Amino acid sequence: MNLQVTVLNFDETYKFQRQFKRPIYEWIDLSDIRSTNRYCEMDSLSKIQQRVKKRKNRGITFLGSGNYHYVSLLFLSEIAEPFTLILFDHHTDMMEAPSCSIISCGSWVLQALDRLPMLHKVIIVGAEKELENQIPPHMREKVSMFLNESSGTIDSLSHRIVSHIPTRTVYISIDKDVLDRTEVVTDWDQGNMKIHELVRLVRSILSHYTVSGVDICGEYPLSPLEILQAESEPCIRKNELANRLILDTIMNSCEGALPSGQSVCSSYGRAFPRELT
Repeated sequence: MNLQVTVLNFDETYKFQRQFKRPIYEWIDLSDIRSTNRYCEMDSLSKIQQRVKKRKNRGITFLGSGNYHYVSLLFLSEIAEPFTLILFDHHTDMMEAPSCSIISCGSWVLQALDRLPMLHKVIIVGAEKELENQIPPHMREKVSMFLNESSGTIDSLSHRIVSHIPTRTVYISIDKDVLDRTEVVTDWDQGNMKIHELVRLVRSILSHYTVSGVDICGEYPLSPLEILQAESEPCIRKNELANRLILDTIMNSCEGALPSGQSVCSSYGRAFPRELT
C-alpha cells in the first residue's frame, strides 16, 4: 500500500526539518490566510478547506503546531462511515468555542461531536485528570479518557483502548504535547509519555482497525530570528526525530495491510458540512 503524506504550511515550521524537503511530500501553503493561529474564523476555515480538499496526497497529514489542531475537523468531516477518533493529546480539546463564528485548537473535538454524525466515539489518551470536567455531561457516553497518570504497562493500556473502540474504522490524531519534554518541545504544557510508548500504541491500533487517516501536530513554532539562534536547533531536531519515528511506524505497520491500490483513506470523500462554514 502506498501511503501518501501532506504537509500543511501555516508558519514555515517544517521548512527547517530536513525530512520534509523530500519531493514525495505534498506541501499546501496556508501561510497567507489570516486569523488562523489558535482561533480560526469560519471564513478562514473555509479557505483552508478549499485548499486542503484539492490535495493529491491522502492518508497522513502534518498540521504544524498544536495551534492548528482544529484542522483535523476538516479531515474527520470527509469520513463517510461510522468511525472512532483516537486522540493522543495532553488536552481534551473539548472547551466551548468563544463564539459560533470561531473554531479553536481547544474546541474542535467538541464541535466534531456536535456536528459529525459519523463520529460515534472519541478516545483521548494522555490528558490530565482535571480536564475530565470539560466534557459536557450529555457527551460522556461518547468519550473515553485514558489519563496522563494511567498506571500499568503499555500492553495493558493498548488492550483497554482497543476494548473501547466500537467501530471498524478509526482516525488517529496525534498532538506531540502528549509526550514528555525530554522527547519533544512544544509551546504547550506537556504530558509524560515516551515516544516508544506512543508508537507502540499507534502500531497496536493500526493492526486492529481500518484507519481512515492520521494527522500529527505539536511542532514548536519559531520565529525567523529564533530559528537562527543556536539553542533552537535541539528543539527542531527532537521534533523531527519524533515525526520520523511516528511516520515510520505508520508506514511499516500499514504496508501490505490493505489490498494493492487501496489507500489508507479510501473512505474519504464527503464534503465538509455546510453548516460548519
